[in-house]
Amino acid sequence: MRCEQCFFHRFKDEIIHWSLMIAMMLLVVYLSGCDSQAKENNTINRIPVKVADVSSTEMTFPIYTSGQLASTAEVKLAFKIGGIVEKIYVDEGASVKKGQLLAALDLSEIQAQVNQAKSAYKKARRDLDRLEKLYADSVVTLEQKQDATTGLEVARANFEIAEFNLRHAKIYAPSTGKIMRRMVEKGELVNPGFPAFMFGSAGSGWIVRAGVADKDVVRINLGDSAKIVFDVYPDRQFSAAVSELAEALDPMSGTFEVELSLREQGVKMISGFVARIEIYPGDKETLTLVPVESIIEGDGSDGFVFTPESAQQTVKKIPVKIGRILDDGVGISAGLEGVKVVVTDGAPYLLDGSAIEIISD
Repeated sequence: MRCEQCFFHRFKDEIIHWSLMIAMMLLVVYLSGCDSQAKENNTINRIPVKVADVSSTEMTFPIYTSGQLASTAEVKLAFKIGGIVEKIYVDEGASVKKGQLLAALDLSEIQAQVNQAKSAYKKARRDLDRLEKLYADSVVTLEQKQDATTGLEVARANFEIAEFNLRHAKIYAPSTGKIMRRMVEKGELVNPGFPAFMFGSAGSGWIVRAGVADKDVVRINLGDSAKIVFDVYPDRQFSAAVSELAEALDPMSGTFEVELSLREQGVKMISGFVARIEIYPGDKETLTLVPVESIIEGDGSDGFVFTPESAQQTVKKIPVKIGRILDDGVGISAGLEGVKVVVTDGAPYLLDGSAIEIISD
């Protein structure tokens, strides 16, 4: 009986001992699991990101516009007075010599006016001669003689005006050149000063006239270089320079006119060619460059970037102004003063103050 009791007590102690051992082992496993879970949670809360350096550079950005080719010596030729076009002696594209007759009005009415003015002048001359003799004989007064003298001067002026109009009832070439455009036809009734021909002097250069917006004209200076491509010569670039700048807005186009002088040609040029233009301003812009991946929430010229702080453990969200979109990044005009590093990969997943882990490539 005593032996059975001893065995029972030993078996009981053995069960208690192994129960304590199993409990301790379970506690160790539980504590290890909690520690691993805490470490795992700590790793998940840190968002892996990549960063890039912020750089600054000076760049020249071209101004793109379009325009038309014109001669540097283009002149609009017109009749001084109105009338019916009697004869046109040249066509568009014709080469002419200095003094060559180009067109004439019907002179019937104009010649009659000349004859009338000439007759009035001769009569006034005779009246004055007669009054001078009568004045010498004290038959007429000094006032009458003076009135006759004034009448002669008026008649002479009218005669000179009529002769001047007669001479300008015909259009002559002002120099050797080419008829670039004809705007009248035979038998057409034209008003005084209405352009009949667009004339270009021989040996003159070529220019391109273009319009630019107000934000661009302030960047352009005389002498700035340009590249021009004409639609008729799409595979060839022509060098040019800014030769004139408008000081007032063109109310018709709403732009400021810029004149560009071509430096080289070597091909046939015709006034009116359509040109695509790139103007390179001499003034450079200073921009802060960042990768495009670093910009988030872009809206027009506004956007945000993240920069590491607190020993690169968290990030700060910074508003920026976007100046230019480039091939290899974004030019920031304001907002990154003093910032040296921005977040690139991982930026869309961040909030202000997010914990991060910077990883390398």
